[in-house]
Amino acid sequence: MNVELEFCLYKLFEIIGVIAVSGIYILSVFLGNELKNALIYNFSKIFLSLVVFKFLYVLNLEKEVVSKSEGVQVVVFLNLLSKFLIIYALIFSVLCRERLKEFLSKASIWINITLIIVVFLISEKIKNAKINILLQSTLSTTKLYFISELLIVFGILFLIYLSFYNSYFKQNNSFKVFVLAFAVGELILSLFKRKGILFTEAVQNGAMLYLFVAIFLAIAKQRVKFLHSLAKFSTEVLKEKLDLQKSFELLVDFIYEAYSKVFPRICFYYIIEDGNYKLIVFKSEEVSDKFEDSSAEVKVVSKLLEEENISTFDIKDFENFFECKALKNRVFNSFQTVVYVPVHRYNRLVGFLICYSKIKNFNITDELQDGFTIFMNFSQALLSQIERIEKIKNLSTEDELTGLYNRRYFMKELILESIAADRYKNKFCVAFFDMDNLKLLNDVYGHGVGDKAIKIIARIIRDNIRKTDIAARLGGDEFAVIFKNCSKDAIEDRIKNIKQLIEKESELQLPKKIRVSCGIAVYPDDTTSLDELIKIADMRMYEEKLKNKGGDFDAERQ
Repeated sequence: MNVELEFCLYKLFEIIGVIAVSGIYILSVFLGNELKNALIYNFSKIFLSLVVFKFLYVLNLEKEVVSKSEGVQVVVFLNLLSKFLIIYALIFSVLCRERLKEFLSKASIWINITLIIVVFLISEKIKNAKINILLQSTLSTTKLYFISELLIVFGILFLIYLSFYNSYFKQNNSFKVFVLAFAVGELILSLFKRKGILFTEAVQNGAMLYLFVAIFLAIAKQRVKFLHSLAKFSTEVLKEKLDLQKSFELLVDFIYEAYSKVFPRICFYYIIEDGNYKLIVFKSEEVSDKFEDSSAEVKVVSKLLEEENISTFDIKDFENFFECKALKNRVFNSFQTVVYVPVHRYNRLVGFLICYSKIKNFNITDELQDGFTIFMNFSQALLSQIERIEKIKNLSTEDELTGLYNRRYFMKELILESIAADRYKNKFCVAFFDMDNLKLLNDVYGHGVGDKAIKIIARIIRDNIRKTDIAARLGGDEFAVIFKNCSKDAIEDRIKNIKQLIEKESELQLPKKIRVSCGIAVYPDDTTSLDELIKIADMRMYEEKLKNKGGDFDAERQ
């Protein structure tokens, strides 16, 4: 190849290398803290100044100098040092991770300044040296060069090992491709010596450019995924009829898509009663994984209930937090560590995420911590929205003072019950209750006492009917109950008991004892018209009220 063309291509590849390293450095500065990815953050922190120095040095070289072994001593030194720093920066990024990241966040600028001063001084000494320090000729090398190459080759081999066996490195396919390409470049250099320099530079600087593009695209892809998951979740949460399971499925999908390489199995449990939780979402990399089915329930011991933060546990220790034979017998074969993410509401554990990892002595990175924090915050938002929807729903169907159903809901249920009674040839009863002399109680003792009397009546009625029956406050001191699938004889004793309890409790809690009057109508015995049914019950209640002659309180006032 023409010397001038080779020299121009060499400079071109150096330009590609400096663009790639600068790009990776910029990503690590502006997005490293946000992504909390230690590998991206640490990589390129300590050799940017060296790459820039090398680029400027090569840019000012003359082609005549490059053709002589004496003229390329500094270039060879810069090549060896930059490769050494690139390889070992990756190694220590994998092995030290957060500790290295914390150190570099404070010292990277000073490291680069120190490095550029030292490199400049050594380069000047090599340039002015009377003997060849690294290359004796275009085909032979010195011992120093041989040792340097040996260290680089050892670093590359160790990186190849890490890329296939280290779980943290395995998450980053782009780094794996980069390491393999770097290894190919060194192999070409060792085989072809001086003739392989151009190819080595092409491959290795191309690998750097690929790494920059891959990291950039990975970040863009992660952002798109995050926004897509957020949009799906927001759409679900804003629905009027919120599906709890579907919403949590979207949240768990978000975590699983982001971290499935670290956590091949993720489960989410939601509370069914105090201390008991049911599996509602299950994700696994294995399609045939039937570790838990949809009906799996676990009882959590108090020690785990008290754990409020994101925590990691050894899989064997985590086993002791649950009372569930299926969970104990089937989970501990291949996993080493568990990450526990609690979801609390009003200081109560309402759910928890379990992320299973095959990594022993697993440590949560900042990136994972942020992801799990997002999950916890979104879970809180989801539960708040569910609570808000329930409140709105209750306001439209419940009486605010007593908590009983209101007139609208009562009339709706009355229509539905009449349809069911016609279809299945059943009977049902409607009972109207009315407090005697509420106005007089309000006038003498105030509306606070009157409201208390209404609450007492509502509570006693609610506590002394079946769960299937419908109790409602129609307004003021008027109450109504739909007794489903029963006759008049079946509820007379129950109504008599309700009246006696109201009199007894009011005498203890109110200034004066109160009474209620009651009228009963039976469908279809009395009528098949709902309007007539209500009128009959109301009329019979009024007849009883007249018999009571105002009740004890009214008689005392007279």
